[in-house]
Amino acid sequence: MGRTAPGFVRLCLCAALVITAAAAPGAAENDQVVLPMDARLVAALEKGDRASLDQVLDPEFHWVTPAGVLRAKSSILAVTPKPAIASGSGAEVTARALGSQIVVVQHHSGKTHAMHVWVKRGADWRLLHINEVTEGPRVVYAGTTLGGAECINPCKVVPFVPATPNEKAVMESWQAQQSGPAEWASHIPEDNVARTSNGTYTKADRIAVQQEQTRAGTKAAAGPLTWARIWDFGDSALMLALQPRAVGKPFWGSRVFELRNGVWMMAESYQTTIQDF
Repeated sequence: MGRTAPGFVRLCLCAALVITAAAAPGAAENDQVVLPMDARLVAALEKGDRASLDQVLDPEFHWVTPAGVLRAKSSILAVTPKPAIASGSGAEVTARALGSQIVVVQHHSGKTHAMHVWVKRGADWRLLHINEVTEGPRVVYAGTTLGGAECINPCKVVPFVPATPNEKAVMESWQAQQSGPAEWASHIPEDNVARTSNGTYTKADRIAVQQEQTRAGTKAAAGPLTWARIWDFGDSALMLALQPRAVGKPFWGSRVFELRNGVWMMAESYQTTIQDF
């Protein structure tokens, strides 16, 4: 089971990274092990070091660019992109272990954010996913169904067939949070911060929006699910989803869930708009 109040390891990209481990780390130390690996990853991307990238990128790796373009590992090795946030930029970097097999490293520089999802495959750590987002004009959203609006997809049915019991549980948890403010609040931890193309929101920010829209009699349904993939890592999971918006362009949603006290909670979430749509 994941930690109830996950901690963070922070550093500046301009700092040197040196960690020596005499023994294999426990889950609580995974963030400290992954952090220097992430720094080396950024350096390899900036140099176009495809040999190093081939070793560290998971075979199922996917990257969502700030423009909402989805790229697979083969595409990255063929034409290597530069990260949205460069090393030496003075950006804030945090590393957070979620469960025993996922570490989320985030890079923040002004209105640009990047989430790197590292996963443990056997004894090795691999980078499974990157989502980069640049905030545009802030567009507030409730994050759930409000005002008695009808919600079939995703609240009741979704175009997704789970491959494991955990995939099923994660999807059902996400569906529940889409169904109304009370369920939403019970599945979003206090430490969740949503980074989106339409702004950055804490849990308190979104609750305030829900309350204001409820007072105004607003009816709003959650965006339906078009496509999704879930990667199951026992006590944590990554979900990549494609969804339209009621107003505006569709987006890729990258969400990391952690099992906390028997409930699958959405610990991290990025939403990147597909610009060329």
